[in-house]
Amino acid sequence: GEPGTFKDREILLRRPDKVLEGLAIAARTVAATEVFCYLRGEFEAPWQVLQKAIDQVEANGTFEGIRFHMHAGQGAYICGEETALLEALEGKRGLPRLKPPFPTEKGLWGKPTLIHNVETIACVPSIIERGGAWFKELGRTGAGTKLYCISGHVQNPGTYELPLGVTLDELVEEAGGYVGTLKSFSPGGASAGFLPAEERTRPLDFKSLSEAGSMLGSAGVTVLNDTVNMAWAAQAQLVFYESESCGQCAPCRIGTRFLRESLGNHLKQSKNQKPTTMNHLNHIADAAWEMNEGSICGLGQIAALPLTSALKYFPEDFKH
Repeated sequence: GEPGTFKDREILLRRPDKVLEGLAIAARTVAATEVFCYLRGEFEAPWQVLQKAIDQVEANGTFEGIRFHMHAGQGAYICGEETALLEALEGKRGLPRLKPPFPTEKGLWGKPTLIHNVETIACVPSIIERGGAWFKELGRTGAGTKLYCISGHVQNPGTYELPLGVTLDELVEEAGGYVGTLKSFSPGGASAGFLPAEERTRPLDFKSLSEAGSMLGSAGVTVLNDTVNMAWAAQAQLVFYESESCGQCAPCRIGTRFLRESLGNHLKQSKNQKPTTMNHLNHIADAAWEMNEGSICGLGQIAALPLTSALKYFPEDFKH
């Protein structure tokens, strides 16, 4: 899963009934009869809870005409991409498909398929019951509430349900406050890159973060204090993306390795106490552009963002 994101586990453990009801409503809406629940293989406890809930509704005939299927993934991050997930469900290697056609046109086994994440599905029953206007009013700068996952240098890491559009300071206040002095934060998982402390009052919503060159994504917020060197923080995320690239397309396969090696050589130069130059990082922007334009899926398109954002906002960390 996305680094720094753990809300789906909490939903499945606490409200499997909401998930199944939302799935049934979605299935009825599109006249579907088969529902597939794809869970990470490591999610043993959520799997057991959801399977028990499925057994109960099937025994009671609650959602007549709808069949639920459970499928355990094998830990590949890339299977979070919707078409790679479809490939995995079909028993193939989880590789993203070219789009179009989109899953709603040609999805699982060639049939139209609706794909949504756990949080979205779990919201459906309440929206149907109380109406869209009610849900919209819950948000501040957008509709509804959001499950924000916060980790890093805060007192009480965890999942917090708050109005969509709260600021980082407000979220951290719910989490007991900062540990140390805020330096940077990632607002939407590793995919969102890094933002400086000056952006702490920016609404954590889709539009505002997009305007800042970042994204809300899965709302996995990671807080970093001033003990962190952002060059090393970027390197940790580059290692992750290189290891999780499926290798199907050259821009991502070669690009993730190039970025990791370039920054690694730069850090090695600094570690050996040689005069630190930026020579190893001269072609980062070109590589990032190639990856964004040429990659099949979102992983390759955003894999450079941790490095490019760290270079933009914290250039001094790359000189020392």
